[in-house]
Amino acid sequence: MAQIDFDNENLFAFDEGFFNLMYLHGFNKGLVQDTKRAVEKNRDFCLNHLKPISLEVDRKYHENPNYLPWELVELAAKHKRLSHYIPKYLGGQGEPLHMIGPITEELAATDCAFVGLLGGHGLALATLTVTFNIKVMDRVLTDILEGEKSMKPVMLAMAITEPTAGSDVEEVELYPKVRLVCHAKKVPGGAVLNGRKVFISTGHVANYFVVVMPYDIKKPLETAALFLVKRDSKGFSLGRMEHKMGQRAGLASELIFEDCFIPDEDIVVSFDDKYGKKYPDLFPRILRGVLGITRAYVGAWSTGTARGVTEHAIKFAKTHKLKGKTMINHQWVQAHLTNMVMNVFMARAIYVESYFANITNMRIGLDRFPRFMNTQIMGLLMSTPPYKMILRSDLLRGILVWNFMQATAAQSQRVQYMASMAKVVGSDMAMENSHLALELAAQAGVRHDHWMEKYFRDSKLLQIFEGTNQLNRLNLFNNYLGRHIPGVEVY
Repeated sequence: MAQIDFDNENLFAFDEGFFNLMYLHGFNKGLVQDTKRAVEKNRDFCLNHLKPISLEVDRKYHENPNYLPWELVELAAKHKRLSHYIPKYLGGQGEPLHMIGPITEELAATDCAFVGLLGGHGLALATLTVTFNIKVMDRVLTDILEGEKSMKPVMLAMAITEPTAGSDVEEVELYPKVRLVCHAKKVPGGAVLNGRKVFISTGHVANYFVVVMPYDIKKPLETAALFLVKRDSKGFSLGRMEHKMGQRAGLASELIFEDCFIPDEDIVVSFDDKYGKKYPDLFPRILRGVLGITRAYVGAWSTGTARGVTEHAIKFAKTHKLKGKTMINHQWVQAHLTNMVMNVFMARAIYVESYFANITNMRIGLDRFPRFMNTQIMGLLMSTPPYKMILRSDLLRGILVWNFMQATAAQSQRVQYMASMAKVVGSDMAMENSHLALELAAQAGVRHDHWMEKYFRDSKLLQIFEGTNQLNRLNLFNNYLGRHIPGVEVY
């Protein structure tokens, strides 16, 4: 295992924290070994490649708020982080769903902002995946993989938020009340998009944008569509880049659409195509499915942030003295650090549980998925013309969409409330641990080279995006307590 610096290499080792996964070793040895291998690989990446440049990139943003973190984008491409979760049979690295949490925690423990950069890309990729539009996915995934090979990175961004509609566009129940300005219009051969999207993660470094817009803003849920917009599309432009306090390298961009034409082949899914007509509830299912994955992701991301600032607080306590005695030997410091460690373990327990809720309720049995499918040999086979034809066929898409729509309301609700719980608890723990670290270090904590003030700045955003924590609490109530209390009014 790679050695973490400041002599804490075993504090958060895989064997010291993932006891639920370790228990599965007797049932699925490969699952545990693969996850541990991935954690150790990413720990090595963080120590030797990410950590040496993280503070420097953050400092560059302090000097120039319009700085673009191309060194981080290139680092991600060089180490195949842009294709991490693309299955091997489609040419990617093939890290399965249950590994996302531990890998994300590992990365976030070093640099929360780097995970934000990857998060915008991953959100768009997850959305494309659950539309099961293989024809569009094949084009986009091919570009991502070719970009990694040629070191000309191709990234995605997901565009939902609007100037007058923030967290409310992330809850199906709030769509009837939402105030939208973006809208699409049917034209021969495609659609025309107009309006602005704001706070779009990864926007200024993205090549493709997965855009949510309705054809009728008075009926946004009933007329919704997903569009794939290329960076060089006529009528599309980038607006301002938000000047943020934290997660500066994560970017937050404004997108402007002025009669932006999208051809039919780039309309990923629409209320009036054959799938939208057959399944009127398809868009709400896609929205809930994506948020079920991404809010769990934010839970792991937040846990890593809480853990990272804890590691730096321990380093500080081991290397600084108070009243003639090393701080780590003061009893109050030991209690302080113990509270921080307990926060990490609580947040981790919930996000791991939320990922298994996703796996269970998405009808993906880990013990049933053939391991040979997720191999490079299968990737070569799938790239041959006969298999390409099968992958792109409407028949296969129809089967996948049908299977996706079979989840019961209760299954969907379990995913929703666990994902919201992971997001709320994890981000609150990240914020609390960052505050405790600064409290421990006092004036020295605001020094940039001690890292802790960066974690504090980075943590706040975790409580805000993917639905504010207040909204996620209501979502948790609605999908857990509310469904057991007939007649209760939520939202």
